[in-house]
Parts: sequence; C-alpha cells; structure tokens
Amino acid sequence: RSPPLLREGQQMSVAAARVSLTHSRSLSAALCRPLTRRPLTRRPSTVTSAAMAQKSVSSYLPSDTYNSLPKDGDLTFLHTMLRVNDLDATMDFFKALGLQETRRKESESGKFTLVFMASAPGAPEIELTYNWGGEDFAPPSRSMGHLAYATDDIYALCESLQAKGIVINRPPRDGKMAFVKSPDGISVELLQKGEPLEAKEPWASMENIGSW
Repeated sequence: RSPPLLREGQQMSVAAARVSLTHSRSLSAALCRPLTRRPLTRRPSTVTSAAMAQKSVSSYLPSDTYNSLPKDGDLTFLHTMLRVNDLDATMDFFKALGLQETRRKESESGKFTLVFMASAPGAPEIELTYNWGGEDFAPPSRSMGHLAYATDDIYALCESLQAKGIVINRPPRDGKMAFVKSPDGISVELLQKGEPLEAKEPWASMENIGSW
C-alpha cells in the first residue's frame, strides 16, 4: 500500500525533523568521542647554565680569567685558600714550584692581604691569605690534606727545589710521587705526568724526612 501524500507544510516539517535528528546524532557522537590532549611543550629557557655561572662568578673574577674557564660544565674549580703567617716566604716556596702571582688585594680596613698564584693563566689558583695580625695554627690539624701538582720531570723539579733549600719530605723513589711542605706546613704532592720515570739515584735510596 502506498503511503498517503503529505501536504507542502507537512513535507517541510518532516525535512526539518530529519535535519535536526542528523545534527543531534553528530553532536552526540562528538560529545562521546574521547578527548585527545596535546602534549605540553616547554619553551627552552633563555637563561643558560653558562649565563648563570657568569653572573655568579664574574663579579669577583677578572674578565680574562673568567673567559678562560671551560663553559661545558655547571661547576668549575676556581681556587684553594691557604692562610699563611709569612707571605713572602710562602710566595717564594710556590714560585720555586713554578707558580706565579696572578693578582692581589690589599685591605687597609680589613687588615689583610690576598695573593693569588697559578701555574699558568686560567689555571686553578691558590689564594694566600695573610692577616696582618698573624695566625695561630696550634694545635695542628689534619683536616687539610694536601695540594697536588703534576710535572713533566719529577726528578728535575725535586733537584731544583733542593737547590733552593726546600726539603723533599717524601723523595720520588718510584719516579712517580714526591711530597714537600710550605713554610706553614701545607703538604704539596708532586706527581710525574704519564708513566713513572725509571728509578735512579740519589732518589731510589733516599729516606723520608719528617711527615707530609
């Protein structure tokens, strides 16, 4: 049996209903679809580790010293501070090792002198702190172990130190290691670069002198 014919107004109502039903189904499907979250992307910080390091250390380092520091690490060793009672004698000792003064600071108000020394421009420094009123180092402490330097020829360096009146507390019997002490008793380890040198006299049979 054929369906009855619809009037024009009824036909428009049916068409509108079909459009409304189709829209409702599309909207329902969209609402039921699981949401997909875009991963958050962080913009790279414009402040780099090197920039932070420069801000923190450039305030007290000469520009030429800072520029020579390696930039690929977050931490850079700068210096070791040593308190001394005889500034001139201590400077002579470290000059005999091959260090040179890089800079100094005199403070009239604080009554102290700071002298920085290094083996080469840009190398880690020692900071010799001399308080004009003197220091009381008694009783002695072993909390400070030693400084260490590597040398191209440990025998030649020890011979040079002996000629300047510096005692070799631990001679380089093995061609690899020796110890000396600063005027204030700071131990300094001397190490042969690379492989040990062949043992030779007078070092091979030389006894230790004191402690280090």
